[in-house]
Amino acid sequence: MNIKKTILFALMIIVINLLIAHFLAPFGLMLTPVILIIISSLICFEAKDLKPITRSLLLVALISLHDIGIKLYSGGSHDSKGLGIVHLLLFIGLIPSNILLITSIYQDKKNKWTEKILAIIIFPIIVTGYLYLFSELGLGRHYSYSWN
Repeated sequence: MNIKKTILFALMIIVINLLIAHFLAPFGLMLTPVILIIISSLICFEAKDLKPITRSLLLVALISLHDIGIKLYSGGSHDSKGLGIVHLLLFIGLIPSNILLITSIYQDKKNKWTEKILAIIIFPIIVTGYLYLFSELGLGRHYSYSWN
């Protein structure tokens, strides 16, 4: 699969999960770790032609996009308890994502070690910055649907 198709497929998975999270709450939210692992596997192992730093940045962007979508559009009332659950599930998915990224970068034989180390360090730094800036995103929103 080429890089464009891989990224498009990862975006489709994110959109489908966000639709599930919006209309069938809390199933989409509970799928967050699985979705992050699937996206990470696609980016890390299917898009091997990307440079390690680009791979790391793309993975952070996709994970952030998914998290923003969950925080803004998932169903239910968005209170601090729910935000804690969102962050817990995000961290449960981030740990294997980081391990997959490190594994794919380590297996990459084409690039220099400085690029590899920088790509590995960039991932947690940018995720930490993202969480610092957007940790309370979505508080106070309310989506509920009656299917009667």
